[in-house]
Amino acid sequence: MTIKSIIVDDEKHGRENLAGILKQHCPEIAVVGEANSVELAILLIQNFQPELVFLDIEMPKANGFELLEHFKTIHFEVIFVTAFDNYAIRAIRFSAADYILKPINYHDLIAAVTKVSTRIQLKEENERV
Repeated sequence: MTIKSIIVDDEKHGRENLAGILKQHCPEIAVVGEANSVELAILLIQNFQPELVFLDIEMPKANGFELLEHFKTIHFEVIFVTAFDNYAIRAIRFSAADYILKPINYHDLIAAVTKVSTRIQLKEENERV
């Protein structure tokens, strides 16, 4: 199973680091785009219809929660990847699949991707029924 994903992080190093860890440890993840802002992320989500968004929270102009609020219905899974631990409760309210703190522990990332993979499979099975 391949999971079409995008990475949203205002820091280039953060996007590159996450993409590298995913490539090495999570081969089922296909990163189809990267965004350094909420505005660009909205366009990527609309164009690519990803199944998973890796989302930073604090970014200039708009934050990760404002990105999610832009969509009436969220049709993708979200894994927050952030340096801030104080947003976890709010992330849960958005039904985030997981919340990973930077620096990224690849074991945590693998577990989060596994959880998302299971959620996507269940969603597909429910749609078939």
